[in-house]
Amino acid sequence: MTTKASEMTDQEIKDLMRAIAKANGRPLTDERVDADFPAYKGFLLALERIDAFKFAQEDEPAFHFSLRPEGSPSKAGAR
Repeated sequence: MTTKASEMTDQEIKDLMRAIAKANGRPLTDERVDADFPAYKGFLLALERIDAFKFAQEDEPAFHFSLRPEGSPSKAGAR
């Protein structure tokens, strides 16, 4: 079961921030959590809004990524 950011308390989001930082080997101080909290909460809510939008299959991105072997010819202007 997935918990939506809009259903989480501020403390739950702060605990999540601490857990993610700790799992990445970068524990956060309480001061840093308090400073970053508004931006992180906004980020989670924005992701929730994006996930709620119903895209049609035709709305898939019009770009793609591919790997080219080193030394292969490329199109003019491509990087």
